[in-house]
Amino acid sequence: MSHRPRITVIGAALAGSGYPNARNTVRLLSSLHDMEVHDQACWLPPDFHLWKLARGTLIEKLRGACLLGSYSLLGLCRLARHCRRGEWVYLPYPSLPVLWCLSWLPAAWRPRCIADAYITFWDTLYQDRQIGRQGGLISRLLLRAESRALRTAHRIVVDTRANAEHISKLFGVDRQRIAAFPLALDQATLPDPGALKSATAPQAGKPLRVLFIGTFVPMQGTEVIARAINLLRDDKDIEFTLIGDGQQADSVAPLLSDHPRVTWLRGWQSPEVLARALTEADICLGVFGGTGKAARVLPFKLYMALAAGKAVVTQSDYSLPDDCGPPPVLTCPADPSALSETIRRLAGEPRLRIQLMNQARTYFTDQLSSRRLVSNWKSLLGMEAGAAGLT
Repeated sequence: MSHRPRITVIGAALAGSGYPNARNTVRLLSSLHDMEVHDQACWLPPDFHLWKLARGTLIEKLRGACLLGSYSLLGLCRLARHCRRGEWVYLPYPSLPVLWCLSWLPAAWRPRCIADAYITFWDTLYQDRQIGRQGGLISRLLLRAESRALRTAHRIVVDTRANAEHISKLFGVDRQRIAAFPLALDQATLPDPGALKSATAPQAGKPLRVLFIGTFVPMQGTEVIARAINLLRDDKDIEFTLIGDGQQADSVAPLLSDHPRVTWLRGWQSPEVLARALTEADICLGVFGGTGKAARVLPFKLYMALAAGKAVVTQSDYSLPDDCGPPPVLTCPADPSALSETIRRLAGEPRLRIQLMNQARTYFTDQLSSRRLVSNWKSLLGMEAGAAGLT
């Protein structure tokens, strides 16, 4: 190519450890020698969470609205100042405010925007966290505003094929303009490969360790997981570690309060804590929220588990990025009895567990790694595919 494509990153952007995709994407693309990335995003404070705009205290709502509004306005100013005609603009999540403002400009005046829509405002508030009534006035207004904004983007990037179909139908966006890319995982936060358990049968007398990492929200199916754990109360050779908190934490707490082999780390944990938990785990649990959003995702924690070479159990209904084959995971219905029996099966079949562990890392490298993500981005930008040297 005669010149490097230039991407300017614009808009308010979430920067906390709970929203790592945009940060990792910008870091990854900036490391490429054949791409020019100008990071002009207004990164929000790490403790900023969109759900507080609907469920937080009045102070949290006002603070959040002011931050998001002012950062988005600053993003528009930076767009006018730094964006060159014809270049690409990447809008991290939440891209809604900037895109909505751009939607009022004539099409010929708009930059070529790539919008991060792995999560949408409407899904977050009314499906994932089930805050408010979907048919209410505010819900309808938000849906229409987000639909208008997303239709303004030149390209939309999401995480799975099912999510692409969902956004296309819900927001009225041409499916051909939506690309399903792998999430951008910061592999530096993963356990040291040398510290990970080798794929061998556990030593006699040592319990099997099952790990769940996630927010306690309906999509995760934490009540299903808690009830499955209770069904395994008499299996003394299985221990459980739960890491996370959320709106359903208090409702499932009574199911786990007197379980003798459950360790629950409530609250947000550092990457170092997550890495240590992954190192010690034998089995990692995915999502068990049933239909809806739970069936459209492949969450970060499954990327982490596969990258760490762990046996994974998740619900039967899930989705993948474009052109990805089925992962080496064990699936079951989103039901406590089915989940408990699947865990018990893996505990009793070390050969199956070893097979899944051996296949996990290879699958991640081939299908979900930075190398694959870079290839997808280059294809989107019209560059030659390939990302030699990246893993």
